[in-house]
Amino acid sequence: MLASEGRLEPLIWSTVIRSLRIPLLEHDLDPDALMRASGIDPQDVLRTNGEVPLKAYLRFMELAAQQSGNPTLGLHLARSAGPETLGAIGFLFLSSKTILEAMQNLSHYINILQGVTFAQVVQDNEETSFVYQLLHVKDHDCRQDVEFSLMLTKRLIRIFAEGEVPISGVYFRHAPLADKRVYEKLIKAPVYFGQDYNCVSIPASCNRVRGKVLDESLSPILKTFLDREFETIQRMKTLGDQVEYVLYGNRIAPPITARKVAQHIGMSEATLYRRLKAEGVSFSDLLDARNFTLARDYLTTTRMTATEIGYLIGFADSASFSRAFSRWSGGVGPSEYRRRHTGAKETAA
Repeated sequence: MLASEGRLEPLIWSTVIRSLRIPLLEHDLDPDALMRASGIDPQDVLRTNGEVPLKAYLRFMELAAQQSGNPTLGLHLARSAGPETLGAIGFLFLSSKTILEAMQNLSHYINILQGVTFAQVVQDNEETSFVYQLLHVKDHDCRQDVEFSLMLTKRLIRIFAEGEVPISGVYFRHAPLADKRVYEKLIKAPVYFGQDYNCVSIPASCNRVRGKVLDESLSPILKTFLDREFETIQRMKTLGDQVEYVLYGNRIAPPITARKVAQHIGMSEATLYRRLKAEGVSFSDLLDARNFTLARDYLTTTRMTATEIGYLIGFADSASFSRAFSRWSGGVGPSEYRRRHTGAKETAA
């Protein structure tokens, strides 16, 4: 579940923690004790559609690493995990027609499990990358989750093609928690830190490699199930939460408008405005919160210019983006915001 800053505490689906119980037990860790120490009720995790605070989940992962004495525990947990960790999404991955379709299915459906996730597949002539990021948290707070998630993705790719698809690189935005050689030995692929994105990349030439494990006829069955699950989850949320899911998940192409969002959700623009008003929120406030959150994230964690960031978020030019950012931040422009928070200077407008 996504939340605007100051409005709701970000939550994560309890299935994420539930899927880690067996891997943690196999590493001689007590998942229930870890949950309680992190402020999570184990009974909440057992509920089919339960949710837990994102911050508590991240504490849970950090405590697990500390108690194990293993700073790369996330990688080790993923090495013993399989498609069942992601439930139907994992098996949809393995029953997809091609590895490209598998990665696209993963990025499309993963928010059913993790509503605070930003995931997408990025392609160019050389590589195809699965990009993963948790929103509303700092990089150093989610290192265990990111390392687990990318390692699991890499493992699914290997299972899908029985090793025929090489991993050209695994990229992390954060700094390493151990010697880089430890990461490369565990991941068995080139590893890079301090990057603009968390992602797993494969050669674009492998996009059409077909799966070798599950029958492709399972794919439409699993998609139908996941679509119904998604509809159930959406009905449990407020409309504001549904709008944020669309906004933060890049579900529609820029420029983002209330009309496009309303069509995506399945209602008229007038109904969207009326129902949001009844919940005490406005579409413009939700869109501003999304844009400000993403802009701050890009300014403090990437080397992109203000022009590039503005365009990526949906602004036609850097001037309009700078004016909007100053309004959101109380008078601080993008370049000044970056300087204050990173000590870096904007290289171009």
